[in-house]
This record gives sequence, C-alpha cells and structure tokens, in this order.
Amino acid sequence: MGSSANTLSAFPRLSERLIADAAVIGGGMAGILTAFALREAGLRVVLLEEDRLAGGATARTTARISAQHGLFCERLLHDFGEHLARQYLSAQKHAVRQYRDLIASRGIDCALREHVSRVYTAPDGPDLSRELACALLLGADAELQAVDGLPFPVREALCFPHQASFEPIPFLAALLPGIEVYEHSPVRDIRGHVVRCDGGSVEAAHIVVATRYPMLERWGLYHLRLRQEQGYLLALRGAPPLDGWYLDADTRGWSLQQRGDELILSGGVHRCGENRGDSYERLRAQAKLWFPTAQEVRAWSSQDCVTMDGIPYIGRYGAATPHLHVAAGFGRWGMTNSMVAATLLTAEILGKHYPYADVFSPDRFFPSASIETMMEGALYAVRGKARRLFTAAAAETDAIAPGHAGVVRHHGRQYGVYRDEHGALYAVSPVCPHRGCALVWNDDEKTWDCPCHGSRFDYTGHRLFHPAKSALKRYDATLI
Repeated sequence: MGSSANTLSAFPRLSERLIADAAVIGGGMAGILTAFALREAGLRVVLLEEDRLAGGATARTTARISAQHGLFCERLLHDFGEHLARQYLSAQKHAVRQYRDLIASRGIDCALREHVSRVYTAPDGPDLSRELACALLLGADAELQAVDGLPFPVREALCFPHQASFEPIPFLAALLPGIEVYEHSPVRDIRGHVVRCDGGSVEAAHIVVATRYPMLERWGLYHLRLRQEQGYLLALRGAPPLDGWYLDADTRGWSLQQRGDELILSGGVHRCGENRGDSYERLRAQAKLWFPTAQEVRAWSSQDCVTMDGIPYIGRYGAATPHLHVAAGFGRWGMTNSMVAATLLTAEILGKHYPYADVFSPDRFFPSASIETMMEGALYAVRGKARRLFTAAAAETDAIAPGHAGVVRHHGRQYGVYRDEHGALYAVSPVCPHRGCALVWNDDEKTWDCPCHGSRFDYTGHRLFHPAKSALKRYDATLI
C-alpha cells in the first residue's frame, strides 16, 4: 500500500451533461491543484477522476516538496542552455514557496515540515563540485557538506536547505470545497470541447489532461516521448532518525527519507517490464544490513512517468488544440511539478504570462537530450510486439508454482496464467490492449507489465496503470 491512506470524501459519478469553463481530467495532485487554481480565478471547473481522488501516484508519494531533483543542474545547462535551465530551477523554487504560502494562508493542518535535501556520493563516487558550481550559477541556495550519521560511508553531499514535506491528503481535502468533482467517471474520449464519460459529458472552453500519462494519442507522439519507471519503498520504524532526506547520486542506488517517526528506504528503480523478481528482497536485505533492529511497517511500489529529456510536458497538448492542455512526465518530482503545472496552465488558460513556460513546452525538441530516448522508445515498442509474435510459451499450467505465473500455449493460443497461494488459476490475455505488446510477469507485484509503454494489470486482468484504456481479456483457466 502507499504511504498515505485515501481519506478524502467520496464523490458521485457523472450522470448528466454539464457545461463548464474548464474540465480537468485526473484527480491526483496536479489535477486537484489545477482545478483549485482555476476555481480561485473565478472559473466554473469540473474535475473528473476514473477511480478515487488521490488514489494513484499521489497515494504512493513520499511527498517531498523540493527544488533539488537529483544531480540535475549540470545536465540542464548542457541540454538546455543557461536561460531555460534557470527557468526550470526558478519554477521549482517558486513552487516550494507556493506550497508554504498556500498552507499558511488557508491554515491547512497537513504536517508541513522543513527539511534539508541532500544528494550524496559514495567514497568512490563522483566529485560534486561541478554540480555545485552549476547549481549556484542557476540561482540555487546550495552547498557541499561532509556527512556523518549514516550507516554507510559517504564522500560528500550537495545540500539544498529549506525544502519541505507534508501529508498530501489533508492538504488536498482543504482545496476541494467549491470544485465540482465526479469520481468513478472514466473519460472515454474527447471530441472538440466535449469530454465524454459513460454516464454523461462535460462541454468546456478549456480541457486539462492531468492523468500522469496523456490519454490521447492523436496529437503529440507522447507514446514515443515517455517511458515509465518503477521503484520500491519500505517504511521502517525503530531506525535512528535522520535529518531530512538523502538521495544517492547514482539513480540506481538507495535513498533515505525521514517521515514523522518512520524512515523511508527506497531504490531498485527499473523501467516498467524489466523487473527481476527480487526488488523487495534486495530492499529488505539492505534495510537489515543498515538498520538491523528496525521493523518494517509496510512496503509498496511507485510508478513514475518520465519524459525524453527529464523535464515535464506542461502546456498546450498539441499545436492544433489550443483549448486542450496537458501535464505529464513529472518523474520522481511530482509535488513541485504539480504546483508548476497548476500555475502554468492557469496562466495559459487565462491568457496571462508565466515566466517559466518555455522550458516545459510540450512542443520543445532538443536533439542532445531527445533523439536517443525517442529511438529507445520506438525500439521497446518494436521489441515488445516481436516478443509476442516470436517468443515461445515459457510454461505449462501444471508447472506453474503457487504465487507465480507464466505464459502457456493451448490449442495454438497463448494465455497468461497465474496460480495463487491456494492453487486457484487465473488466465488472461498476455497482450497489452494499448498497442499489442507482449506483457511481462512482475513477480514482486503479482502484475502483468507492459515493457513498451508501462501499462500494468493485476493477475485477474484488472487495469492498474495507463496508457491502456481497458482490462485484459479473461479466460476460464480450468479449460487450459
């Protein structure tokens, strides 16, 4: 389960035709913040969520409100140049201040805490002096520090002071009054200014798609410009408390964050569909090594959507759709980028100036940061379809052990078959309904994952993550 339980009030399904100034699709942090900002500007806003509010990435967040996004300043300068790199950092710093100001002005009780954010390197890791120089050039309040108090040696850490964390659910609850919200109302299509759901529709002058992965593929080539990554987290109680959080400079390493009386250990990041089946085992082994007396409170995974160049797409969905807007590709930095999205899109819809808009434009294309990743995305799609066509079935039904799954061929057709701990079998199509890629079994999460675009399904075929719009086809496993 995630790090925060969903305690928001329930809202009805959409069951009528509505007319509004703006329709916002997606009930996570970005969608709710955008709906709130538009409503504060005097617009009639309808917020649509296919399941429950704050039930996706927001429910799994560690809720870091930070302008430090890993080792990013030198990369930004190289890929974007000083002007746009400064825009990105300025937008993140402004977002941190906006959270503080909004929480203070509304008197929101959401356990806001100030922290120091640190990116650390191992003793044989890289020298961070170049990253420090780039951060200072871009306007960061940063410094290098020696680090002690960790259960492992550290060469140095690059620190951003005055960052924050909070509890997102009470924060979001304070923003919802006055917004027309409809849950369990999946959007089936958008035609012109009309958003169509199963039970009704919304006609709006402006439409915002804030669904983490853009749901429309008629514009923007987003399926080639985004990838989805998965990471794993443990909440520990009884570990020595830490001051703030520590992120490994190596994105494949381990990160630590103090959250109340719990210590969050995270790591094991991989592209969706490339799970080795031992992610939780490795995380628990690391926790036992570093914190042998601590107790595991819970374990969960997060899934993040990442753009080609690491900067979110926030702005006009496509050149031909001035009324349609998008916010996607936040990576691991969903809190500040959600605030950036709400501010930028509100300004765009109201015809006002947002000084940091250019760097987030979905129309941007920087060859140094984009071509290789776009080619990689295309190759993953081709490889996924080839796997479906040419890979032989890996198991027979009788050979599948309890708690595991495999692809079984029966009468010329392949099935994804899972056997639960009690021996019951579940059979689904092993082909992603999004674009026909072969699904891969994730033994850690007991899910079928798409390595092409990141859709995920549980072992019964229920869809868990976009961009797929439907569940997997189910079969009677007793006949296989």
